[in-house]
Amino acid sequence: MRRDYIDMDYSPKDTDLVCEFHIEPSAGVNFEEAATHMAGESSIDSWTEIATLSPELAARLKPHVFYVDEDAQTVRVAYSEELFELGSVPQVLSAVAGNIFSMKIVDNLRLQDIAFPKSMLSEFKGPGFGLPGIKELTGVQDRPLIGTIVKPKVGLTSEKHAEVAYNSFAGGCDLVKDDENLTDQKFNRFEKRAELTLKLAEKAESETGERKMYLCNITAPTCKEMIRRMNILKDLGASYAMIDIVPVGWTALQTLREEADDAGLALHAHRCMHSAYTRNPHHGISMLVVAKLCRLVGLDQLHIGTVVGKMHGEKHEVLSLRDECVLDNVPADESQHVLAQDWGGLKPMFPVASGGLAPTMIPDLYTIFGRDVIMQFGGGIHAHPMGTAAGATACRQALEAALEGVSLQEYAKNHRELELAIDKWLKK
Repeated sequence: MRRDYIDMDYSPKDTDLVCEFHIEPSAGVNFEEAATHMAGESSIDSWTEIATLSPELAARLKPHVFYVDEDAQTVRVAYSEELFELGSVPQVLSAVAGNIFSMKIVDNLRLQDIAFPKSMLSEFKGPGFGLPGIKELTGVQDRPLIGTIVKPKVGLTSEKHAEVAYNSFAGGCDLVKDDENLTDQKFNRFEKRAELTLKLAEKAESETGERKMYLCNITAPTCKEMIRRMNILKDLGASYAMIDIVPVGWTALQTLREEADDAGLALHAHRCMHSAYTRNPHHGISMLVVAKLCRLVGLDQLHIGTVVGKMHGEKHEVLSLRDECVLDNVPADESQHVLAQDWGGLKPMFPVASGGLAPTMIPDLYTIFGRDVIMQFGGGIHAHPMGTAAGATACRQALEAALEGVSLQEYAKNHRELELAIDKWLKK
C-alpha cells in the first residue's frame, strides 16, 4: 500500500489547495489511520491496492497530511491543484467533501476550511458588484444599508406584496427582498410580483430621492427557468436577483453568475438550508467554507448571521464569516479553525445580518459590524405598532442615533416611531 500520506515535514506549495478537517475516528481506529484513509479517499486512493496506480502517479498526486493535532482532533491536508478541475466548485467538493463523509472508519468528520491557491482563484469570476459596487449602486457610502423581507413569508397576492414593499421603501428601507420560500406560487406569480413591486420601488425613489432596490427570488426547478426569470428582471429594469443558494446548488450558482454579467444584476445569496450540514460542530461542512465558495463563485451579498438575533451562530463564528466576506487577506486563526486566505483581488461580498432583528438592536449591530453591513429586518419592521412604514422609519431613526453616538432613548424623545419600537421591543 502507498498510504504514506502523513508527512509532518511537508510545507504546502503555493499551488496546493489546503483543507482543515475535524476527525472523530470510529471505535478501534487510531487517529492517524483515520486521517490517512480520509486523505486517500479524497484524492487518489481506493480501499485496496490497485495496479493502475503507478508509483510515479502516486508520488505526483498523493495528498500530504502535514499537520496533525490528535488532542484537538484536527488535521490539515495539502492537495495538488492537478487533482481539481479549475473553476469548478462541484468537482472540488466531490473530492474534499465527497465520499469521505460516508466512510465507516470515522464517526464524525467536518470540513472546517479550505484555502485556495491563487492559481485556482484566478479561474473564478468572484463578485460582479461586490461590496463597493453595491454601495455605488445604492448611492449609500457612509452607513449600513437597511433592508426588509416582505412578511408574511407566503400567502400575499402580488398586489399586496408590492404594497408592503412600497410601505417599506417609503419608510426608509434601501432594500426589500422576497422570503426564501416565495418563488412562483399560484397566489403570487413571479412575473406579476416583479412588475408590480419594481414599479412601486420606482415610485418610492421619486418620492424619497433615495435608490430603492427590490430583490426578487428567481429560485426555480431548472437553470433554464432561473435564467428566464433573471432576464425578466433585466427587462423590467431591476438591479438585483435573489437566489436560495443551497437548494439550487453550486452548478446553478456558477451558471447564474455567468448570466448575471449580461443581465447586469447583482446577486443576493439567501443561505436557507445551510444548517443541515453546517450547524453540527462535529460533522459536515462549516459555514465558513460555504461563504468562501460564494465569494469564489461571485455572489454579491450573503447572509452571515446576526450575533444578537434569532439565528444560530456565536459571535466569533459570525465575525469570521464577516472577515471572509470583506477582507482582501484573511489571517489565519487557529483557535477558530480559519486558514489564511489571500483573495487575489476578488471583490469582497456585502455581509447581511438577518434573522430575528428589531430596531432596538441596531446600536449593537453597528458596534459589531460597523458600516459595511446590510441590516435586514422582517417582523422587526412589519410588527411595529404603527405599521410597516413606521417600522422602517424606526430602523432609520435607530441607525441615525447609532451613527451620531446618541442613545436610543434620547433620540426617541423627538421620534415617535422609534419611541414605540422601544416600548415594544426593548427589554425593561
